[in-house]
Amino acid sequence: FAGGAERKRADHCEVELVFDNEDGGWPELDFSEVSITRRLFRGGEGQYLVNKTPVRRTDLVELLADVGLGSAMHSIVGQGKVEQVLASKPEDRRAFIEEAAGLGKFKRRRHRAELKLARVALQVERARDVEEEVRKRLRPLALQATAAERAEKLALDIASLHARIAELDLTHAGDRRSEVEVRRDSGALARRGAQSRLEGLLTDRTRAEDELSDAAGRREAAVAALYRLQGGSERLELRSESAVTLRDRFGRELVALEPASPGETDGRRELERTAFESAAVARRAAAERDGLAEQARLTGERLRALERVLAEQEGLPPAARALAERGARLALGALEVEAGSERAVAAALRTRASAVLADHPLAALELLERARAEGLGSLTVLAGANPQELVQEFPVVPKEELLGASVPSVTPEGFGYDPARRELWFAGETAEAVLLELEARRREVAAQAADLAERAERAARVADETATGAEAAEAALGDVPLRSLTRTIDRELLARIHEHAARLADELGFARQAAERFDAPLRARVDAGALRSGALGDELRRLGAAEVGLRQELEEATESATSAEVELARLDAEAQDALRRLEAAAAEPAEGDDRGGLAARAERLEIRRTALGQVNPLAQEEYDIEKERLTDLQTQREDLERSLDELARLRADLDETVERRFAETFASVAQHFEEVAGTLFPG
Repeated sequence: FAGGAERKRADHCEVELVFDNEDGGWPELDFSEVSITRRLFRGGEGQYLVNKTPVRRTDLVELLADVGLGSAMHSIVGQGKVEQVLASKPEDRRAFIEEAAGLGKFKRRRHRAELKLARVALQVERARDVEEEVRKRLRPLALQATAAERAEKLALDIASLHARIAELDLTHAGDRRSEVEVRRDSGALARRGAQSRLEGLLTDRTRAEDELSDAAGRREAAVAALYRLQGGSERLELRSESAVTLRDRFGRELVALEPASPGETDGRRELERTAFESAAVARRAAAERDGLAEQARLTGERLRALERVLAEQEGLPPAARALAERGARLALGALEVEAGSERAVAAALRTRASAVLADHPLAALELLERARAEGLGSLTVLAGANPQELVQEFPVVPKEELLGASVPSVTPEGFGYDPARRELWFAGETAEAVLLELEARRREVAAQAADLAERAERAARVADETATGAEAAEAALGDVPLRSLTRTIDRELLARIHEHAARLADELGFARQAAERFDAPLRARVDAGALRSGALGDELRRLGAAEVGLRQELEEATESATSAEVELARLDAEAQDALRRLEAAAAEPAEGDDRGGLAARAERLEIRRTALGQVNPLAQEEYDIEKERLTDLQTQREDLERSLDELARLRADLDETVERRFAETFASVAQHFEEVAGTLFPG
């Protein structure tokens, strides 16, 4: 393997013997030459080859034994071998004779056959044990399979009965569904009727509220007109009395006066000019006062119209409106809203604009309890909160910056955004925006009315001051000696005084006639308005009670319709379940089936199935598997038994061959021994 100076290393070495087989010494080898090779590898492994074909060592030993070759065969006789044979015991001589007869191959075959026979016998024994175990398992499995088959048959019968029951239930559910649909339709019809009556009632209530508001406005206007007429009449009477007194006094003084001197004439002229100027100022002041009074009247009418529009458009919840009429404070009334900010304020307040204010939580709880007890509906109460502060919590930003705001903000257009909640809303033309806008307009008109009233009062003061100046001039004129005044006073002044007094008398008469003409109708209107207000209040209370009853009726109709819908859903589910069971059983109901009889029969079958106890649904499958396994085991056992018989016959044949060939070889050896012994030892 290591090689040498002139030879390279080798990974294996081998020895080959070539035998001539022309005489047919190896009849099983159809070759003229037989090559036998022994090969050894560097790692210690060995290999045998016959004609370059790998074989086992056992096969090679038997092949050589057929021609008398072997490591201990008699074909090669060594030194002292003859003496050893002659001096050997009978047992040793038997070994030599068996070797000469070539019985070693047969004895080795018999030994291998005996070993294999023992192994096969052990395998047969094990196969019989396994087969017996399988047989033991088959017996309970057969019983379980029979019980499972009976249970399955009972289950099929029960399913068939349940399918027929399901068909009957399906038919019954269809009938009940029709009845429930009729109930649902009637409930829906009743609900629609109640809803329609409720809407009509709400319309009547709204109309009654509007009429009540109009009646209250007309009553206030009539009372104000009555007060104005009474005040105007009293003022005209005072002015008339003053004019008559002044006329009489001037007449008496005119008769008593003497002709005036030139200086007194100048004084008269100056006094006359002052009187004319005072009269002109008084007329202008009176005209301005009358104009301001007319403007104040128009402004008041506009204010009342706006208040009526505000009442119509306020959109307050019934609870808040009712409590406000009883003196409760609204959050809307506590706000100071600048012009143009109405929608921003509405967006900031949202639903809290129609809330009612309370000083503390207990008062808020009392308001809520009152609204609930009277059936006024939903109500929002702000306990101890200032609506102005709530509005100030929402800064007003441009619409372009709204979505980028980090705190809740609103825009002048009425948009609002809460970044924490990611909530965006729009007030728009909501009731709160209209409320705030109308409230701002009402306050603006009220301010205008107050301003006009102040201006009228200021004009009245100017007129009074002018009249006072005239009286002072008159007093100054009275200080002139009677003789000078007699010459300076002109008849024209007295005529104007008479004319003014006559006009005042006419105005007084006209005012008295107007007062008499309007006093009774106005009082009648005031009384009628009071009666109408009381009747409308009673009507509103009646409508409120009717609304509560209709709402309860609507809730009952809605509940009935909802229960009908639930019943329909349940019936649909039952029908679907019955249909599935019917399709699963694929059974047709027979004519005249009685559900009670079918249910009783199904119950009896169920009792029989329960009496079977717990069954193994896989028993039949397991039985078939074990049965097939038993068949395979029986086949294997039979094959092993046949192999065992064949091995036994082979052993018997080998015993017979060994015995026969030993006898033949022994006879031949005995014959040749006598011949050789006679030759070697004659005589």
